[in-house]
Amino acid sequence: MSSKPSLAQARASNETATWSYRPTAIFVGGTSGYCQFIGARTEVVHQLGFAHIIIIGRSRTRAEAIIATFPRAYDSKYEFISCDVSDMRNITNTSKELKEKLSITKVNYLALSQGGYPFGPAQPCLNGIDCRMVLEFYSRWKFIDELLPLLEAAASMGEEARVMIIKGPNAQQSLDVDDLGFRKNTSALAQIRATCMYNNMMVEEYSKLHPTLSFCHMYPGLVNTSGFDAVPWWLKPLVFLASFFMLSPAESGQRLLFGLLRPGFKTGGFCVDQYAEPTKAPKGTQEVRDALMEHYKKEVAV
Repeated sequence: MSSKPSLAQARASNETATWSYRPTAIFVGGTSGYCQFIGARTEVVHQLGFAHIIIIGRSRTRAEAIIATFPRAYDSKYEFISCDVSDMRNITNTSKELKEKLSITKVNYLALSQGGYPFGPAQPCLNGIDCRMVLEFYSRWKFIDELLPLLEAAASMGEEARVMIIKGPNAQQSLDVDDLGFRKNTSALAQIRATCMYNNMMVEEYSKLHPTLSFCHMYPGLVNTSGFDAVPWWLKPLVFLASFFMLSPAESGQRLLFGLLRPGFKTGGFCVDQYAEPTKAPKGTQEVRDALMEHYKKEVAV
């Protein structure tokens, strides 16, 4: 069995990346503090240097604090757009703003990490679908759909055109094709596992529909972020013990950047672990994937 790439190998690979053009990267999610991609975003900025980077999230204050840490390089450009991504209309409007007000004509990298609090009460927000599922599945692919023309524009120019979903491709959940929105099954754990599988399925299908693009679903690892501060009191001892095995945001960032830029992932669909290595990822049958695609399109239509 081959060994996993070390942190040093991942960093060395990242440092070899170069661009003959100014890359445009969009990061959705992370300003609430629960996003494990926050460290990776900083690593991406330091690596891309002169990129045009747009952060999309809810908190302008937190986003501006993040942007303040970014390096100032020649031709670098950093922007923030406020968007409550639980509403599909907001996603449509934000995508229009990117194209019309910010004059974005291409997207090279689109990374999506928005998520819901797993321990909170149910909160229906999209046609009765719980907000956790909306954030971790529906809103992500709605953004992808809206920005596909800009990704394909980058690919048509011979540039990188990659999408990264930050979630967990290993999780498995039995699915009822008559209740893909989990309106009947309200178990938070079942919903979270289902969204992991849904992202795998969409990577599988979209990579066939858009063969010039890259779609990667990557597990970030267990990352030591402020998101764990809000866990219930009875979980705090477990979090304390787990903290000895957690990744730092900087290490997670390097590894996620490795997955985002890995040469072998230039086009196609990939489900990978925290080392950016292929992992077992349940994708359902073609019949279930077809049902999910139909369900998704119906629910996000505005």
